[in-house]
Amino acid sequence: MMRTPISVTCDDASVREKLEAWVRRCGIVPPNKLSFRVMIGSPDTHKGSRRVFRQPAVEIRSGPPDCGVHISWVTAPAIASIPGGSSEASVVLSPTATSMMGTCVETFLITVLIFLLRRAGWHHVHGATARDPQGRGWLIAGDARAGKSTTAALLASRGWPVGTDDTAFLVDDDERVSVKACHGPIALRKGGYTLLGRNVGELLQRRQKMAVWPEDLGATWLPSVEPDMLLFTTVGDRVSKAEPIGAREALTELVRWSAWVVLEPELAQEHLDLLTKLAKQAQGYRVTLGRDLFDHPNRLAELIP
Repeated sequence: MMRTPISVTCDDASVREKLEAWVRRCGIVPPNKLSFRVMIGSPDTHKGSRRVFRQPAVEIRSGPPDCGVHISWVTAPAIASIPGGSSEASVVLSPTATSMMGTCVETFLITVLIFLLRRAGWHHVHGATARDPQGRGWLIAGDARAGKSTTAALLASRGWPVGTDDTAFLVDDDERVSVKACHGPIALRKGGYTLLGRNVGELLQRRQKMAVWPEDLGATWLPSVEPDMLLFTTVGDRVSKAEPIGAREALTELVRWSAWVVLEPELAQEHLDLLTKLAKQAQGYRVTLGRDLFDHPNRLAELIP
């Protein structure tokens, strides 16, 4: 089957070119056509009566009386609507939003993309992906301060293929669940970047993080992986530890880091089914990440037999 890339239409050629470049960089190729229809103007800021689901810098409204989702950007006037059953996102960006395209893409438009990809059966999970020297797939799930990015950077520095440090999508590949990665830099906070000890990357002023591509660390980008290992991480003090957990506990953790599963009832069951299948497919571990990993980067692999 021929795959169709995500298309962008916009009368403003400069904005269109920037968005097309971003879509290409993401390396996302869904099985059916998806599209952004972008207009520059004054977004309708009427928010309606639907309940609000808040994420950093965005507000998402879904459920009755309308189908689909309505996404608002908090940082600058911008909105997006995706009707139920539609594979097209209608986006209105204010001139202020277009003047901040880097931030707009990183926080607002990536959220729109996540909801578009649900229409193709790709369901988001907050996780980093990698493949170990034994050929096993890893999914490292957790929140923004769970150590996913630092772990991904450490593994990349050891030559492991790495897909993403945050934006991952679950896909049903018949017998197994695979995880597709959005190609982008690993975003490291100052502490993690300093301890990594590499003089590479670019400062993200607006986020006060360093952007380091896996390729900068000697790794190759991993577009897709079938997880054999599920790691649910927290940051500890000194010594790293790993404890195996069962499929039920792994499912509970996966649901925690798959925020969109609670939205759009017509798609929620498919998302939950994928999470359930993945929890049965892979061995789960609860992992505490300690500072010893910076002196002994292979320590994590030693903890996971």
